[in-house]
Amino acid sequence: MEVKNDWVELNVALPGLSESELKAMINFECSTKKRKSFIKRMHQRYSKLHNERECKELMEGGLL
Repeated sequence: MEVKNDWVELNVALPGLSESELKAMINFECSTKKRKSFIKRMHQRYSKLHNERECKELMEGGLL
């Protein structure tokens, strides 16, 4: 995992990250630099991916 130093790096990287990679980045950010704006943006992206995956699983007959 590579630490993102500014908004440009973060926003370039976000579309290519998986749910698990984002989770690791969020946890790292929360325990180190604690930049609230970075945490919020990463969590927004994580939530979108999580919700899309969960909805797809439900539409395929899965359960919550």
